[in-house]
Amino acid sequence: MRVTFVGVGEAFDETLSNTSVLVESGGLAILLDCGFTAPSAFWAVAERPLELDMLYISHFHGDHYFGIPALLVRSIEEGRSKPLTIMGQSGVAGKIRQLMDMAYPNSLKKAQFALNFIECHPETPAASDQMQFRFAVNDHPMPCLSIRIESEGKSIFYSGDGEPTKETQALAQGCDLIIHESFSLEPTKPGHGTVDSSIKFAREAQAAHLALVHVQRMVRRENKQTIISRGKKETQLHVFLPEPGDHFNVEANTTIGCNQL
Repeated sequence: MRVTFVGVGEAFDETLSNTSVLVESGGLAILLDCGFTAPSAFWAVAERPLELDMLYISHFHGDHYFGIPALLVRSIEEGRSKPLTIMGQSGVAGKIRQLMDMAYPNSLKKAQFALNFIECHPETPAASDQMQFRFAVNDHPMPCLSIRIESEGKSIFYSGDGEPTKETQALAQGCDLIIHESFSLEPTKPGHGTVDSSIKFAREAQAAHLALVHVQRMVRRENKQTIISRGKKETQLHVFLPEPGDHFNVEANTTIGCNQL
């Protein structure tokens, strides 16, 4: 499995695109979340953007799915013909079509590719040809589903937004890589993870690697060394703070370009 960090920022960071992660394995590619600043970043780092197979939306906050119109319309302009599947919670098809109507009315009529939808539910697995998916509810003001992806004997967990729950803890157990929203250093904003809670979560899940994403913009800029020092205390867990465009190879346990802690 190859993981590319398309964006790693929170909703309103002017220097980092919204958190969005491209996962590729077995010839399939899935993009995890696509907020309003993610599409341009995706087109900048994806080697085969028109070959994207699936898009997963963890929840319906703008910084996680308002980028879909730009992604789809550019795909139309670029002549995409390959079907695209969008996965999300109940009502995902209606949400996306409404968003498209507001952003670019009638644009989907020009698409030369099929747009398919899959509704995701906690404790109900889903699968594609090469990937298996499971979901659990996170603790966030907007209902949010974390996802576990398994492929070719490897696994990753992506939290979306929110504090860990016993359900997400169980879902993440034994994952090779955990990607967790880590909004702050201290628990000052209910419904959001912290650097420490993410590290504790990954440690208790017995994960091998942890990527800290969606860190609040000022916290990341002003407390980077503090975050680094907290990560370095871990002896059994590799903690890193990815930058946009960084890659992580799950099979090889290697990072390319990542700011390792």
